[in-house]
Amino acid sequence: MLPNLGPQAAMNSTETILLFGLSDSEHDLVKRLVTSFEIETVNLTIQNVRSFVQSNPERRICLALFRVTADKPKQERIISLIRDFIGPLTPILILVPRERHKDIRRYLSSGADDFIELPLNTNRFSISFLILLEMGQIITSKQLEGKSQDNRGEETSWNRIVNYFQEGVNYFTPKSLIPKNRTEHIFDRWKIVKRLGLGGFGVVWLVKEIGSGRLAAAKTPHSPDMNIRVLRSAAILKRLVYHPNIVHLIEIVKDSGRLILIQEYIDGATLQELMEEPISSLDKERYFQQLLSVISYAHKHKILHRDLKPENILINKQGQLKLLDFGIAKDLSWQAAGGTSAGTVNFMPPEQFEGESCLASDVWPLGVILYIFATNFAPYFQQNDEYPMDIETIVESRAPRMVNPDINPELDRIIVQCLQKDLASRYRDATELQMDLQITFPGFGKGEVLQDFSSSIKQEERWDSERYPTKFP
Repeated sequence: MLPNLGPQAAMNSTETILLFGLSDSEHDLVKRLVTSFEIETVNLTIQNVRSFVQSNPERRICLALFRVTADKPKQERIISLIRDFIGPLTPILILVPRERHKDIRRYLSSGADDFIELPLNTNRFSISFLILLEMGQIITSKQLEGKSQDNRGEETSWNRIVNYFQEGVNYFTPKSLIPKNRTEHIFDRWKIVKRLGLGGFGVVWLVKEIGSGRLAAAKTPHSPDMNIRVLRSAAILKRLVYHPNIVHLIEIVKDSGRLILIQEYIDGATLQELMEEPISSLDKERYFQQLLSVISYAHKHKILHRDLKPENILINKQGQLKLLDFGIAKDLSWQAAGGTSAGTVNFMPPEQFEGESCLASDVWPLGVILYIFATNFAPYFQQNDEYPMDIETIVESRAPRMVNPDINPELDRIIVQCLQKDLASRYRDATELQMDLQITFPGFGKGEVLQDFSSSIKQEERWDSERYPTKFP
C-alpha cells in the first residue's frame, strides 16, 4: 500500500526525497535538514517503489536514502533495484550499520553514490545529504524543462548536475532562495582543449565553454570508485568558497558514472615551476603570506589539507595564489584526521606518514616551503616512498642557520618550530604560525625578511651540494 502523500500529491513538479527503512530519529533529522526547502519526503519499501514511480512519472525525485538492514544479506540487490526504478542520475545515499561495513564496496558498485557509516554522525550525514540533494535538484529541474534524456535508462553524456556551489548564501543554499530563471545545460557546452595533467586521482583537462569562450579545468577521476572523494572535495571547496586564494568550483558533472569537478582555470604556473628560476624576496614573502592566509582560514573551518606542496599551489599572472587539490583533505568537524598515510613524502610530517594527522600536520609543509624560501634548499629529500626514520636528526642537523648563516635568527626559530617532530613543540595550526610571523616581522610581505637568491653569489661556494642535494636556482 502506498503512503498517503496528502494534498501535494497532485502537484507533478513536487520535489521528493524517497526514504527506505530509516529510523524515526533519522527521518526527523532529514525533515529538519529540508525545513528551508520546498520538498517532500516519502517513506517507501522496495515492494512499492515501482508502483510509486510509475504512478508519478513527473514527480521530481531528487534523492533516495536507503538504510541497509544488518541481519539481511545481499542488500546490494535492493540498491540495484532502487537505481533501476529512479534512473541512473538521481543520487542514492545509503546508511550502513557496523555489521555491514565490509560490504560497502559492493553497495557502491550496485548504484549508491555515497555512504554513511552507522552509528550516525550528524555532521557527516548533513554534508553528504545536502551535497547529493543539490545534485538531485539540478537533475530534476533539467528533466522538468524537457532537457533531460528521453529514456530514463540512458545517461546523457556529460550531464550538468550542480551550479549552486557559487551561490554561497549559506553553507548550502535552500532551493527556495535560488533564482528561478536559471537555464540548465548539459556538459556538451564545454569543449575539451587539451590535457593539463595526469595523476593518481585522474586526468585534468582544459575545457572551453562553447559560446562564451570561458576556460575551466575539468578534474576527471579514473573511475567511479573515486566519486566519494569528488563529493567530499566539493563539500570542502564549498566550505571555503569565500577565501580569494581557494580555486572556485563551477559545477559537478557526471559521465559514465563518474563525478567530475569543473573548476575555474588559473592561467599561471605552479610554485614548483616558478622555483625553477630565482624568485625575488618580495614575491616569496607575498606568496607565503597568501598561502598562510588560506591555510589559516581552512584551519578555522576545521579543514586539514594534508597535501601541501609547491605542485598544488598555482600563481596567476597577477601574482595571486590559488590553493588546489583537496582530494585527501579532511573535514575535522565530522571526520577523524587519521587512518591513512596519504600525502607527499618530502612535505609530509612524521605523524601523517604513520597514519595520524591533526591541524599541526599542515604546519610542517608550511615550514618546508618557508625553509626553501629562506635557504634555497629543501630540509630533506627522498627519491622513493620511504619516509626517513631519522627525520628529527636530519632536520636538526640541517637547521636553516646551518645552511644559510645569513638568515635572521628569529626566522630560523620560526622555521625550526614548524618542523618539530614533537607535536607539542610545533605550532598547533596555521593561525598560530601566522600570528607569530606577523608579530615577529611586522614588515613581512615587503621583501625585507627572506633573502633574494637572484644575486650573483655562487651557491656552490656557500653550500655543500652533496650534503644538501636539493638546491633550487
